[in-house]
Amino acid sequence: MFDNYSKSLDQLLDLPIGKFETDSRKVSYGDIFVCRQGLTCDSHDFAEDAIHRGAIGLITNREVDVNVPCVATPGFSVSVSLINQYYQYPQDRLFNIGVTGTNGKTTVAYSLQQMLNRHFPTAYTGTLGCQFDGFNGELINTTPDAITLLNLMKRMTSVGITHHVMEVSSHALDQDRVSIINFDMIIITNLGEDHLDYHGNKNEYLQAKLRLIDRLKPDGLAIVNLDDPVAPAVIDRCRGKARVITYGSQQNQSDYLISNIQSSCHGGQFTVQNQGQTASIETPLPFTFNIENSLAALAAFNSIQHNLEGSAQQLSQLKPTPGRCEVTTLANGATIIIDYAHNQDGLENLLHNVRQHTRGRIYTVIGVTGDRLADAQSIGSTSSQLSDVSFFTTDNPLGIKPEIIIQKMIKQADYQKYRIELDRSLAIEKALSQLEPDDVLLVCGKGREKSQYLSQDKNTPDVYFGDHNVVRYASEGMTIHPS
Repeated sequence: MFDNYSKSLDQLLDLPIGKFETDSRKVSYGDIFVCRQGLTCDSHDFAEDAIHRGAIGLITNREVDVNVPCVATPGFSVSVSLINQYYQYPQDRLFNIGVTGTNGKTTVAYSLQQMLNRHFPTAYTGTLGCQFDGFNGELINTTPDAITLLNLMKRMTSVGITHHVMEVSSHALDQDRVSIINFDMIIITNLGEDHLDYHGNKNEYLQAKLRLIDRLKPDGLAIVNLDDPVAPAVIDRCRGKARVITYGSQQNQSDYLISNIQSSCHGGQFTVQNQGQTASIETPLPFTFNIENSLAALAAFNSIQHNLEGSAQQLSQLKPTPGRCEVTTLANGATIIIDYAHNQDGLENLLHNVRQHTRGRIYTVIGVTGDRLADAQSIGSTSSQLSDVSFFTTDNPLGIKPEIIIQKMIKQADYQKYRIELDRSLAIEKALSQLEPDDVLLVCGKGREKSQYLSQDKNTPDVYFGDHNVVRYASEGMTIHPS
């Protein structure tokens, strides 16, 4: 068996390989097409298509009659192992930091990457794509599959990247997409309720998230939000496996203790104490939940740099995360906020924060993705209760008829407080046209995405103008001031 494995590796080493690809439609000349037999699709059937597009070889799990070199393995996991060895385990040459949680993953990961990148060449992988050293690659999923990750990490190490901050989704943990990585550090922001259409119930979702702890190195570090109600379960799972550093407002208990919190639509201030040191911090990130996200990034960064005052200064220099609480102010005093809030917890938190700083009315544009149909009723109800007017629209229906999603959203919503507009661009324009001084328009769910996934196949997205572009063009004639 091992002799066959060695021969397979030698076959690959003899080829001038560009990268390994699991989707025949994405194959370029010089690639190796990796076949896999899934539950509903067998990609061996697309081998000829991959060769036509330039594949110079195949990795298969069964016999395929083709005119290019073909390496056969017993199963897909062995194929991944073979590629891992071909690349000489690039993940082991990186300091890997995994960030998970129901909300805040992107902001924490993107912020931490900015801070680390001032001291170490650092990559970011997540909802915003993969970014490092001038490279900016789009991703279908928040956490890519193992082969895509190996391609990316090989590219990272080839240009001298030393640190890698990545978002890790519950789907990725459940499907073992990150089983190739032993993390040096993990951050768990909060564990609420999400993706119930996939996980079935909250406990299964929680258990999927907790698997990230099992991916830590023996001497790894877990950064845990002590204010999260699930924190005791997280800390217990870490027992005997990882060191734990906590952050939050729990008096005399959190390692990074926060106090004197002030926040607004334009940023926040707070004080943090750690090991007898105190620092006052300003952050450009708006609202209380971003104070919490900032504290998570600070705790992680300072655990590497060990300079609280210096870490605080780094935090104050952050650039806002694209598509997360992006604030624009109109000349008449109305405010527009584009945010990725797409589940019930995130939407409720955002609306409560906005209400604290709003004298006028709150308009919300919101949809529900096709893989969150179980959450549609609660999201529609929350938007209706906490907004003055809601525009229910589309947001990546993923093969589900938008009308079916909307019917779920309005089931417990106040019929006097919502409008239905399936055209997302038109929904934004209609809401924008109603804004008066001191009003706030929340455009939720997509952030900076420039596609709509109308079908279940995420490899065939429909082009979408983008929420920020719709806002920009619909606001022409109204002087706007980016905040």
